[in-house]
Amino acid sequence: MKKTLAALIVGAFAASAANATVIYDNEGTKVELNGSLRILLEKSNKSGEWSLKDANGKTIAEGKRHSHTGLKNHDSRVEIKVRHELGDGFYALGRTEVRFDGKDESGNQEADEDGFGSLRAHRAYIGLGKKELGQVTFGRQVTIGDDVGIANDYAYGILPDYVPTSGKSVIRYDYYGIDGLQLGVSYQFAEKRDIDNEVTVGKLSNGTQAGFIYNKDGLILQGVYDRTNYKTSGSAKRNVDGVMLSAGYDFQSFLISLDGGYQKDKTDGQEATKSFFISPGFKVPVIADVSSVYGNYLYEQEKEGNDKTKTHGFLLGVDYKLHKQVMTFIEGKYVQSKDYTNGNYVDGSKIKDKAIGVGLRVYF
Repeated sequence: MKKTLAALIVGAFAASAANATVIYDNEGTKVELNGSLRILLEKSNKSGEWSLKDANGKTIAEGKRHSHTGLKNHDSRVEIKVRHELGDGFYALGRTEVRFDGKDESGNQEADEDGFGSLRAHRAYIGLGKKELGQVTFGRQVTIGDDVGIANDYAYGILPDYVPTSGKSVIRYDYYGIDGLQLGVSYQFAEKRDIDNEVTVGKLSNGTQAGFIYNKDGLILQGVYDRTNYKTSGSAKRNVDGVMLSAGYDFQSFLISLDGGYQKDKTDGQEATKSFFISPGFKVPVIADVSSVYGNYLYEQEKEGNDKTKTHGFLLGVDYKLHKQVMTFIEGKYVQSKDYTNGNYVDGSKIKDKAIGVGLRVYF
């Protein structure tokens, strides 16, 4: 859920981006082009030991994770939006967004360290709408879950996703008829199938999300509930329920927020794992509409039987707008997790995930 606060309440076609270029506008049809180049210089280090075991549990390889520094693409994109006025307030829309996926020509994900590579369709959907009735869209798009979460970040968001935020085959409906309020529901279809055209074991069968976004007079309230069903190898039924809630208040001179979530993974009604997190955060303008300082803290706990994993994390950043279409930032994170069994710390289970980056985004 990496977003800026300015985008919390704006629907995909509720307003045109300030940096969009209109390349065609005639007889009620408008075509807009926009995008951004995003480069990140980072130093990252995920410490801890790793091991590879065979089917019998015997260790066949082990080692330590190392830090590295690099300059890479960070979600650079190009987007085309089309909107056609149908009359009586109705409209049809279409949107496609392509991004670099970092793979080389053979499809090797690890080949291109700079993060550039082949272009892929990141978003592609169509829809119909009317302000008084709402908007329905079909295709590869985000779910209502992507809109929930106030904590600000550009590169190293530390909030976990307890609700699916996007899918390759999604139907979504949003209602904007009440001032300051957005209501949304979305449905995900299966995305992976085997040679017999059955849903691949372990993959999503279907999922449903329902949520709301309220943003008015400085008060921000958000929430979403999801149930996702997964294909199993036998007759067992597995589903994951997730809830995410956010609350904040914008005092103009600063913003405070609290994000939280709860997730339960069940098979045939029996709990397998359950998790929760809380994350207080802030954002303070340094120069109005030009620069701000932001950050948040994360505490997360995941429990399975007598085993627990506890995670603490911090994110801190500062951004600066060099131009209305040029943004730069410095952002860092520190996340540490530890495993416990029967309340006792498991030796060697500590993992530290540290990163700091300097980013530049040029919009067009």
